[in-house]
Amino acid sequence: SPADAARVTGLPRATVGRALQTLERLGYARTEGSRSVLLPRVLELGYAHLSELTFGEIVQPHLADLAARVHESASVAVLDGDDVVYVARVPTTKIMRVDIVVGTRFPAYATSMGRVLLADLPRERLASIALRPLTRDTVTSPAEFAAAVRRAGVDGYALVDRELEEGVRSIAVPVRGRDG
Repeated sequence: SPADAARVTGLPRATVGRALQTLERLGYARTEGSRSVLLPRVLELGYAHLSELTFGEIVQPHLADLAARVHESASVAVLDGDDVVYVARVPTTKIMRVDIVVGTRFPAYATSMGRVLLADLPRERLASIALRPLTRDTVTSPAEFAAAVRRAGVDGYALVDRELEEGVRSIAVPVRGRDG
């Protein structure tokens, strides 16, 4: 309602009312009873700015929110060949031996992010990945690795414990676009 919009924005109710009338006249809103409803056309107002943002810039505030809520680092990576490459990251203040920044590469087979990304690939592709031990807990059996990747696909997340580095445990979920 105009009163709600005035309260949230801190603007006088008369100013909000005029703004809503203008938005309605331009096709960005419509009135339904005593409330105004924004229409999809309003997305045009911010599209130019949003279209210039990189994926990393778009996800950064979401990662910061997640890291603040769970008190752990939060990252986004993409699959590049047999590796994951970090495209956005909010580090924790905890001491970690693994130094991860945007652009860091790790073997996908030993990371939770890698496993959720590999879960969408054909089985033949998984068989081509060279599995070598990075720690005593790294899965190097092709059958165990394939099962772990399949499990990540079914569960919708992957948990990796001490496979990349001793003492490092991570969990990952896939981030999907509109097309799935």
